[in-house]
Amino acid sequence: MKPLIQKIKTGILTPLNFLANPLEKLWFNEKDIDYLDLFPPIFIIGSPRSGTTVLYQLLCKHLKIGYINNFVSNWPKAPLTATKLYRRFSKNSNPIDLNSEFGNSSYMSGPSEYGEFWYRWFERSHNFKPHNNNVKKLRIEIAGLTKIHNRPLIFKNVVHSMRILALKKVFHKSVFIVLKRKKLDIAQSILNARIHLYNDKNHPFSVVSSKDQLNPKISYEKAIISQINGIYSNIDLAKDTLSKNNFIFVKYKDLCSNTGEVLKNIQNELKKRNQKIPFNKIKIPKKLKYSTGKKVSEEDYILLKNEIKKYARIK
Repeated sequence: MKPLIQKIKTGILTPLNFLANPLEKLWFNEKDIDYLDLFPPIFIIGSPRSGTTVLYQLLCKHLKIGYINNFVSNWPKAPLTATKLYRRFSKNSNPIDLNSEFGNSSYMSGPSEYGEFWYRWFERSHNFKPHNNNVKKLRIEIAGLTKIHNRPLIFKNVVHSMRILALKKVFHKSVFIVLKRKKLDIAQSILNARIHLYNDKNHPFSVVSSKDQLNPKISYEKAIISQINGIYSNIDLAKDTLSKNNFIFVKYKDLCSNTGEVLKNIQNELKKRNQKIPFNKIKIPKKLKYSTGKKVSEEDYILLKNEIKKYARIK
């Protein structure tokens, strides 16, 4: 039922986005780019199923920070117009809960991955290079959103894990928050996502970080571990190419076991980078449920575990 609803929704919203797009240019102002120096964007990255969504929700809920909600995400070709409309007509109460389904949060006010917007600027083939001559336009659009919120914007999209260097060229002072989780837990969660969404262990899921993921001759356990390794290898490469100061690393286990302290640490790390972002007056949970251990069949568990060990030996 959900795929049908999504298809209908897309069929309606696509032409409306094209009609709304000319309105967007009314809000464009090249001088707004200065806001990107005042409030550089923040990107949450990491492997899919590593805890990026819950961290995104926590930061949007508890820090006074700007983000793209589910309403605005319906308008990838007119985000400034949609944001202005939402802020004018929405109620003061904008709930954010910590529930999600494969990266999608609840409520129109819930934080969105905003995938369709980013595909306006980056190839869907995951080449991770911005379209020619679009860098300035992207800066102006994100700067315009930053101006509306008058605070830093935070984005979460695991595909950005493969776009770090490109994003850094566009947003010079940007910061990347990297989520790290036990590799076997990530692998099991990705496998379960493949089964749940596609009823197929071999169906690719989420960001493409290696050729193995798309090779039908590669076993699913090898493809999954190759995907995870490819993402974090790219993050490590970007860290070595840029500076450690551009990155903040967070462990999923720490986030779950000591939630408030991790959020305060992120706030302090951002402050060191001249991003002074206060907390909202909402009680922060002391801890979250930490999901770990065997979540798949014994056979799948052993296959994934052995593949991780195999890579460790090769490395």
